[in-house]
Amino acid sequence: MKFSNMLLATTALFAAAAAAQAQTVTTDEGATLEAVVVTGSRFSGTLTTFPGSSTVLNEVQLEKQLATTNDIGSVLASTVPGMAAANGTAANVEQSLRGRPLRVFIDGVPVSNPLRDGGRDLRLISPNAITGIEVIRGASAIYGQGGAGGVINYVTRKGKADDGWKFRTELGTGFSTQHFGGSGSPSISQSVTGAVKGFDVTLNGSYEHVGGQFDADGDRLAPDPHNFGGISDSDIWNVFGKVGYNFGGQRVEAMGNFYRQHQNTDYISKAGNIAQGIKETAVKGSYDPRALDPVNRNVMGYLGYYNDDLLSSAFHAQAYYLKNYSVFSFDPARLGGTQTTISSEKIGLQSDFRTPLEKLGWSAGGELLWGADISHDTTQQPLIPLTSNPGDGRTFTPPLRQMNYAAFAQLEMPLTQRLTLRAGVRHDQFVLKIDNFVAGLTAVHVNGGELKYQATPVNIGGTFQIVQQAQLFGGFSQGFSIPDIGSPLRRVAVTNLDNFDPKPQLVNNYELGLRGKVLGVRYTGAYFINTAKYGTDFVIDTVNPSEAQTLREKEKVHGWEVVLDGRLTSKTRWSANYSHTEGKRDANHDGVLDTPLTGRRIGPDQFNLALEHDITADWLVRLQYNHSGARNKFPGSAVGNYYTGRVRPTDRLDALTQFKINNVGFSLGVNNLLNENYYSITSQMINRNELYSKAEGRTVYLKLGVNY
Repeated sequence: MKFSNMLLATTALFAAAAAAQAQTVTTDEGATLEAVVVTGSRFSGTLTTFPGSSTVLNEVQLEKQLATTNDIGSVLASTVPGMAAANGTAANVEQSLRGRPLRVFIDGVPVSNPLRDGGRDLRLISPNAITGIEVIRGASAIYGQGGAGGVINYVTRKGKADDGWKFRTELGTGFSTQHFGGSGSPSISQSVTGAVKGFDVTLNGSYEHVGGQFDADGDRLAPDPHNFGGISDSDIWNVFGKVGYNFGGQRVEAMGNFYRQHQNTDYISKAGNIAQGIKETAVKGSYDPRALDPVNRNVMGYLGYYNDDLLSSAFHAQAYYLKNYSVFSFDPARLGGTQTTISSEKIGLQSDFRTPLEKLGWSAGGELLWGADISHDTTQQPLIPLTSNPGDGRTFTPPLRQMNYAAFAQLEMPLTQRLTLRAGVRHDQFVLKIDNFVAGLTAVHVNGGELKYQATPVNIGGTFQIVQQAQLFGGFSQGFSIPDIGSPLRRVAVTNLDNFDPKPQLVNNYELGLRGKVLGVRYTGAYFINTAKYGTDFVIDTVNPSEAQTLREKEKVHGWEVVLDGRLTSKTRWSANYSHTEGKRDANHDGVLDTPLTGRRIGPDQFNLALEHDITADWLVRLQYNHSGARNKFPGSAVGNYYTGRVRPTDRLDALTQFKINNVGFSLGVNNLLNENYYSITSQMINRNELYSKAEGRTVYLKLGVNY
């Protein structure tokens, strides 16, 4: 609490000073607001007048973060305020943003799986194919379904027709200093960009073998420490390509990407004991011989068309295809031993126009973004019987086929030189078809059906330039999500779905913030509240636990975020961010929000601090510190109650150095430099003996890149 008060006081000090100084409004690491541009999404344009919170990682910033980890979830946790802590595995199940689900895009293509969330959103493409990451925090209606907590867009690499041919080869490895043998993680990446008869071409291929993961004691972590998907003992392949052609103010662009992570391990987990302080570990062994190896495979591609002047507007259309397949770990405790897979196939068309308001008679600038989307999503999660072999065709999630039609409009209008207004609306229509199926946990034959629902979120906000160094921003925005429909269908004990009504969850988001620069320090501070009549999670009805219709409770999440950065000298830079999020629900339906949300939704406070120094123009060193706070909202909760465990504070220090000699670049990164010995935040929250796992100990990463 003392530390939180100190951060609040610091924020108040900077806000007060903002009224007495005149500087340029800026955001991340040395770039003015006018220079921070999002390029791969419908938020394209500068962030000068964006009435919300955002984080943009450019290629240089991303490269620094990836020097100490290959996990994008960890990168986001270190750089994006409000992002829950990462767990270093293949899954991001509990990595919420502002206490609510996030939605992931790749070049504007939606890759998250809202009908059955398998928690693989962040690991569907190699970091080697990415040149930047854009994050919009808070609910947004621009993209529709999903992303009540925020939107994350990966921007992939793109060549330039006039740059000539460029090649890059990168070699890397990682290893545990506490257990070198078996921890080696070699990697190789090859990329090429250039032009062929007016076409710009970008190709990248990469391979990574992830060895065993070890804690600070040198003991091997379980291959799947949290039962959501492990990354150790895995081979990861990624092939990426993009081709574009420019002609007469128009552009045609095609992209394709193949990603595959395959875990093949000779180890199984050995349960720990929370009360006795015994950690989960790995021991030699094998699962049922009929069990499939865990796999995460993603194939995606799009064909895009751009026109600088169509109907007096800049026009963009994008047809996309996505197919994802995941095999989850074998579970010996479920039905005598089973596995599940999730397969999802999406096809869609997105289109939008950017019409300058001058074309509509408004001379003060601004634009109208408007367009329409259509998509089809087929998702299922079959149950693979192994030892019990019920042989009755049961499934965890039957085939779900959803059509979505949407139209939207978003206005940005400068009202004065200081005040800019943004407002928008989107309308979505959904048709969901459910096949007949056999429920996985009850073996009941259930008749499917067709469900129809709709949502119309709106938003209004603005920015006001108080003085040159201080900008006030904020407003009201709505986003919506369809709940994880597949989850309750596994326990249905009735023969029809007449009472099954998965209403869209409409989230009301309120935000107020201040950003600017004072005394050489850039700052952003924001406070937010988001509420929902229906929660994002189905809650089992204890009276009728097998009914498809389950309780969905009223929720409220609130929090605040602070981002600061500046320079100590011309060669020394620093940055810091702190985020606090808390939430409650109405568990007994008495109208009072008095039950805390669990750790799956709300993680502990996060504080990140970084110090960076240029030894020479081509040589830098950097230290990164992370403090994860305490959270104990369910004192006395029995072991085994998911996500109600007590979380104790943790501290971690990372270090890296990078230098270049001509066309050769080298980086040395150390994750958990001081080899802190602690239980992972996820395992503390999960509160299960069999999943009580330590975090990784000191891990070294070496990378050598050659440009030619």
